[in-house]
Formats: sequence, C-alpha cells, structure tokens
Amino acid sequence: MEYHLNGDEPEVIGKKCSGLCLIQHQEGDSITDPANTIYFKFDSNWSKLCFDGSTIFWRRESPSEPVNDNIGSCLVLLNLSELNGVIGFLLDGIEYFGGDEKVTAKFKFSSGKNLEFVHHCYEDFTAINC
Repeated sequence: MEYHLNGDEPEVIGKKCSGLCLIQHQEGDSITDPANTIYFKFDSNWSKLCFDGSTIFWRRESPSEPVNDNIGSCLVLLNLSELNGVIGFLLDGIEYFGGDEKVTAKFKFSSGKNLEFVHHCYEDFTAINC
C-alpha cells in the first residue's frame, strides 16, 4: 500500500517547534487511538496532521477542546507543549512511509529526537513512537 498526501505539507523544515497537542480517543479506561489528530505549532502557526486509511492529511488549523456527549467513548486534548527534545528545537525533516497495513509520518528534530506517528490502516488507530 502506498501513502497519499492530501493538502500541502506546511513549510516547517528548519523552524522551531513551539507547540504540540494530540487528540486521543478513549473508550472506558483504555486509550484506543493515542494520536487520532496531531497539532504542531511552528512560529505562530498551527498545523493539523491526521490519517484516514492510507491518506495523510495536512491542514492549517489550531487545536480546540473536543466536546463529548458521554464518558464511555470520548475524545481528549493532550497538551504536550513541554515535550523534551521537541519543543524549542528545529525540525530537520519529515519522512513518510507506506507499507502493507501501515502509513508513517516521521519527524526528525535537531535534538536528535524523532517522533513517529504510525497509522494502522485496517484497525484505524495511530500509535506514537519517540
């Protein structure tokens, strides 16, 4: 399976990351989708990254607190704007990969830290590796 980009990748290479937020999906006591939606802030601009099947979506959008109608299945905003090795460091590059059942977006920071978002296409969840 190949990956497809929908939307323009923001011009963030070489810029300092100043914010990171995730929207997580929770069911009961379990996190069923650790990174349903990812928001990065570079300079004063927010960019949204999300996945659907083998498609990687980029949009210019700021995070907002999700509104839920029950506690059994809900979306939660996770503010990671103090994440070591990411916040305050330059983004050196972004790589995309597509495999049989997964699509990956890998962010490389000047600190040496990498953030990988791996979307499992058939199970429809996105894992984080850092």
